[in-house]
Amino acid sequence: MASNKNIQNKDGKFFGFGKFDSVFNGGQTRRKFLKYMMLSAIGVTGTTVTLSLWHKPGFTQVNRQGDWQWCRKCQALSFVGNDSLGACPAGGVHDHRGSGQYVLILNSPNVKGQDNWRWCNKCQVLAFAGNQTLGICAAGGVHNHQGSGNYVLKLNEPNYPGQKEWRWCIKCQELNFGGNDSLGSCPAGGVHNNLSSGDYTLEIL
Repeated sequence: MASNKNIQNKDGKFFGFGKFDSVFNGGQTRRKFLKYMMLSAIGVTGTTVTLSLWHKPGFTQVNRQGDWQWCRKCQALSFVGNDSLGACPAGGVHDHRGSGQYVLILNSPNVKGQDNWRWCNKCQVLAFAGNQTLGICAAGGVHNHQGSGNYVLKLNEPNYPGQKEWRWCIKCQELNFGGNDSLGSCPAGGVHNNLSSGDYTLEIL
């Protein structure tokens, strides 16, 4: 049975942050508020929680999911909320030491951005599923997106807050960080090829 823990955490919940003012509650910044709410909830329960925060009436609710981290070996973004860390093309499993905590927009059809990004239930990475090929998977064969939600990424939006220089690899379809000296091992062989990619921005806590 395919795992769907990338959609629902072990307590059956996922992040549901909505849009709200960039300055919130006594001058607290949006990022600090997000971090405070997330860390407070995790510290109390040991699991993630569902929050619904609204900017003002009429605005679209945005669902966000945590537990995404960068792998220092292959540079890909992968999900860490399951029992398995996933196969890494550089050997063994993904190594998330040094990574920040990333939050992705999930199942929010009215949000502007590029959708059809999916979680692979074999290698745990985020890969683009909108092309004819699903991309080579480090766990063998091609990526398997069964059980995945629909993720939306911000593409070529220089004013959007977050970490930029995330790229799409034309060979394996994976999202990977292109801001380091190493492009990272690609499951299709060699290193990632990001030459055809735009610039993706990820929210980081």
